[in-house]
Amino acid sequence: MTSISLDTVRPAGTNPDLAETQQSEEQPATKHIQGWALASLTIAFMSICFVLAIDNTILATAIPQITSDFQSLNDIGWYGSSYLIAQMALLPTCGRLYAFFNIKWVYCLSLAIFEIGSVISAVAPNSMALIIGRSVSGLGAAGLVSGTTTILSYCVSLKTQAMISPMVLGVYNIGSAIGPLLGGSITDNKALSWRFIFWINLPFGSVGLVLVWFTLKKPPPAVKGGIPWIQKLHQLDFPGAILLLGATSCLNLALQWGGVVYPWSNAKVFGSTIPLRIFRSRTVSASCGFMMLVQVAIVLHSYYWPIYFQSVRNTSARDSGISLLPLIVSNSLGTLCAGTMVSRYGHYVPFMWTGPLILAAGGGLYQMIRADSPRGHWIGFQILSGLGYGICSQMPILAVQVVLSKSDIPTGLVMVMFFQMLGGALAPSVGQNLFTDALLRNLRKIQGIDGTVVVAAGARGFREIVPPELLNAVVDSFNSALRHVFWVALAAPALAWVLSWVMEWRQLNNSKKQAVQTPT
Repeated sequence: MTSISLDTVRPAGTNPDLAETQQSEEQPATKHIQGWALASLTIAFMSICFVLAIDNTILATAIPQITSDFQSLNDIGWYGSSYLIAQMALLPTCGRLYAFFNIKWVYCLSLAIFEIGSVISAVAPNSMALIIGRSVSGLGAAGLVSGTTTILSYCVSLKTQAMISPMVLGVYNIGSAIGPLLGGSITDNKALSWRFIFWINLPFGSVGLVLVWFTLKKPPPAVKGGIPWIQKLHQLDFPGAILLLGATSCLNLALQWGGVVYPWSNAKVFGSTIPLRIFRSRTVSASCGFMMLVQVAIVLHSYYWPIYFQSVRNTSARDSGISLLPLIVSNSLGTLCAGTMVSRYGHYVPFMWTGPLILAAGGGLYQMIRADSPRGHWIGFQILSGLGYGICSQMPILAVQVVLSKSDIPTGLVMVMFFQMLGGALAPSVGQNLFTDALLRNLRKIQGIDGTVVVAAGARGFREIVPPELLNAVVDSFNSALRHVFWVALAAPALAWVLSWVMEWRQLNNSKKQAVQTPT
């Protein structure tokens, strides 16, 4: 297998002035990889992105069974948000790691941490251990997302990126599509159980690890000149990452506790906050807010449609995964169609106008859903939601590349990804708060039902403890509580639509540089 050297590559996050000075004095122009080395690296990234995609969606159809096994319905929000909070908080720091240290070692270490988190989740004896495992996986995923973008952006020419990025993105979409079905099938298999969901990460991650390890030579750090370790560690800003992690976790707790564990006026809820940044470019600011809001909506759809199928319609985990395919497939089709249209005509802002409206319609139409709703209703509503998200979700990434200078693009992309992860991390907590609060209020109205016992039984286990004559009323309570969640899935993209009107009107071929699709 051919090896390559990255001596002339400058990763994202490097000080541009320092890097350019040193590059001009010590290094030749950047060399792009090709041949077998490029093929091996592409396969490695496809394998790793496939694992990341599956890990994002495979858990959705298993959560109802997990809540029943651990009696942890109140922890639904943490199963998804713990992974994303850790990933989001460490993303900026990981970008700096690639600037100062050996690219191969940082990337492989990130992959190892991701796999260790999967093992912890697989053997978790209780809900807290599972949440810890998901957090560890999120730490590793931060390094993988940042590293894949860095290596591909600076080791491959723009023309080659145009061929590789759709391949990697296509594999990611395939993984996202089969994740819920695979998760449901594994959960329903008595010989495997939901724990096998995390074991399957190991072989795919191992393939990626071997290919990256033997394809890349040991590259020196991008920033040289004998910088002391103390200075490197200072520039990594670990205290900032810890503060960000703590602040986001506090906000997450506030959204879960408010109105359920503590009243909203309680200091434990009201005192939690998160620092905000002010962005100079209105397009960058709007893109970040836009991405966060549409991500909130799609994550709520991904997490709470399976609860509808399993809790309200009493389907198996496998069948709920099949029932979720309209959402995921339409998402992929929307992304493909919008990308083709933007590539042809150059305008991306119109898709930021139309996408959120379609996505909001899907959330609003859930109010018509009942336990016995015909298949055409919930399939059609999911198609609208997935199509709307797919149409608009890639546009902020393009917008940032159009309005920013070349040296600022990596920072802009990290900002957009950061807010995308923030939306994904907060959505499960917001949904859990609304769902649990509404469910408990509904159950209190049913004589002979102890709401806390029903909630503790889990999204599937409640059917085993509720008397048959009261089961329909409890099921209706679950469905009514889900409607509160989908009101947010309507409101969030509606706010994103408002932000879309703040965007600068630009055209790709009229920008100062050619925008390229990122490999995320």
